Amino acid sequence: MFIWIQALRGLAAAMVVCHHYVAAQAGRGADVGQWLLYFGGSGVDIFFVISGFIMTITQLGSAGDFSARRFLARRLLRIAPLYWMLTAAAFALASLASGSINTHIDLGKFLMSMLFLPYSEPTIEMSTDAYRAYVIPMAWTLTYEWFFYLVFALALALGLRPVARLRFMAFCFTGCAVAGVACRPSAPLLQVVTSPLIFEFLLGSLVAALHMRGMRLKDWQAGLLALAASGVLVNIFHDSAATRVLVWGAAAFALIAAAALSEGSKANMVFIRPFARLGDVSYSLYLSHFFTLALFVRVQERLYPLGDAFSPLTISVFILLALSVATLSYRCIEEPAREFFAKRRNERSLVR
Repeated sequence: MFIWIQALRGLAAAMVVCHHYVAAQAGRGADVGQWLLYFGGSGVDIFFVISGFIMTITQLGSAGDFSARRFLARRLLRIAPLYWMLTAAAFALASLASGSINTHIDLGKFLMSMLFLPYSEPTIEMSTDAYRAYVIPMAWTLTYEWFFYLVFALALALGLRPVARLRFMAFCFTGCAVAGVACRPSAPLLQVVTSPLIFEFLLGSLVAALHMRGMRLKDWQAGLLALAASGVLVNIFHDSAATRVLVWGAAAFALIAAAALSEGSKANMVFIRPFARLGDVSYSLYLSHFFTLALFVRVQERLYPLGDAFSPLTISVFILLALSVATLSYRCIEEPAREFFAKRRNERSLVR
């Protein structure tokens, strides 16, 4: 187990939550500087690179059409149950309380969201307003995830070995990105599949390939690399999808490489365990904080002590609420669903 990678998943989720919290407080009129407003947005890029690494490192020995189908089925069963339940809950709440919260979600948007697809009416710019195309705003990242999964599965179906898979995905993503520059599509889904952001998954796969080839970093080298990467992720911003990949994508690659290739990458140190546990619930935290934040902002309007956006009390209450909801979501939905489908899969294997 790559415990440092798991810890980075937790850190990435926390960064995204922080980013959205600050944006919500700015929407309430809080005085927020540019650095604080953008801080945490790079958590998504860390997620993308980690996803590429994990998918590649766990499929090193797989090839063939059956493996491709099994890979896609496992990803669907891992991601969909929690997402579908929370999306349905958000749609139901918006439908029941649309008058009081001034929110309406079209049925078409709900159905497209359930399919992990962006809603295209009206047409939007995915590089800046992707969150508007989904019932749960942060679900835009799942569309990118699924495109990566499909290309990865195609490489598996073609029987390509690990290095050849990497070349194949690089070829596919480059072709898509070039088509995007040449055609500048307006359809949201086409904007996704031609976005430079897809290269961040490839960067994660590259880290896995380097690990497979036996490349390792001294702990001090990994530490310096991680420190430099962290400085870029929290201090340097971007103005387009292309520069995002060049800045945050490259820095996320360096950070994941430091975590995965360090000689002590699997060391289970005491101080890292809380972050690794946060990594366990990172997916639940990532999706559920949409509800937590919406609720918390409304509570702030009614409870004066929580009115100060960045007071220790306000931040502590929000963190406690976000972690509680995420843990509940993980234990009541995500974990039982994973165990149920794993049991069913094992039963089918025994029958065969």
